[in-house]
Amino acid sequence: MKMRSSKTLVFYPGTNKVTACNFLTRSVFECSPEVVGLLASWDEWASTAQIARAHGWSKADLNAVVPQLLDFSALVTAGSPLAEQETQFSGQWNWGIPTALMHFCVQDSAFMTTEQAEARQIERAGHVAQPDLMLKNANGAIRLPNALDENELLALMARRRTNRTAAAPTITARQLSDCLFAGMGITGETSNCVGALPLGMTPSGGARNPYEAYVVALGVEGLEPGVYHYSAADHDLGRISANHLPRISELVGGQEWADAMPCLVLLCARLDRTMWKYDDANAYRVVLIEAGHIGQNMMLAATRHGLSACPTAALSHSPIKRLLGLDRLTDAPIYALTLSTPDLVSVPKRVE
Repeated sequence: MKMRSSKTLVFYPGTNKVTACNFLTRSVFECSPEVVGLLASWDEWASTAQIARAHGWSKADLNAVVPQLLDFSALVTAGSPLAEQETQFSGQWNWGIPTALMHFCVQDSAFMTTEQAEARQIERAGHVAQPDLMLKNANGAIRLPNALDENELLALMARRRTNRTAAAPTITARQLSDCLFAGMGITGETSNCVGALPLGMTPSGGARNPYEAYVVALGVEGLEPGVYHYSAADHDLGRISANHLPRISELVGGQEWADAMPCLVLLCARLDRTMWKYDDANAYRVVLIEAGHIGQNMMLAATRHGLSACPTAALSHSPIKRLLGLDRLTDAPIYALTLSTPDLVSVPKRVE
């Protein structure tokens, strides 16, 4: 059996040890400098016997350490799924190792429950002062006109609230349609040196429009329960074949409040669209910012209809990708919003 060291390992030194991370598998482990040397020398496909002969390690020492290195994904077996994943990474990812380290290491995070998060905040507040949540100017600052006076747009924006309750089991197709169009709708076209580019409802770096929207519809009037792709080009919904219709909480980090919601909109980035134009890893940051633009427009359209659009970045990335059939490394769930008629009597339930 031939193996080699993983091509997606990073190391940082400590006292008498080195901490290693394989960012594709999110495996973090400690090893000795000698093991780092072994991995550095095992950079081509080779058997343990070949490595023992070439680099002076005894077979007994290798037999002791190799199973652990395989478990930590520090070593990769030829023909394995991880070897294929690394091949995809080298062929698809253009934004370098530091950006990849951040992007892949936050996939499928373990999220706290509301109770755990509140307990943590209470404990921290007992010994660490909270930072100021707003900064005020000194006396003598210039007072601006009242922004809400006779301004319908700002009055609408001021009504937006995150209310994680549902007073009704359904929303209408019109309400969903307007929210999708507000965030993703195509309203025109421009062009540059390589061809036509779509113009949307929100700004997009280089007009690359990296986002696709998917709808998990459990209670949308006129729609069969299911999973749909929203085509911004044609303003229509295409049903996606799915093995099962999940509970929404399965897709948003186990947040149980979401299971009462009639609808979930998933914003998934196709990073290769932006990578194609921009080699600079700063473009990754631009893609993330765009999700905020889209989400805000959706939330305002929801507010206009008397709905609450509840945003969350607590995503279960692998289940989402399996559900939607997103199998490329550059397909990335980034943001999600539930849509519902809020229960204005209940106290909003929030997950911090």
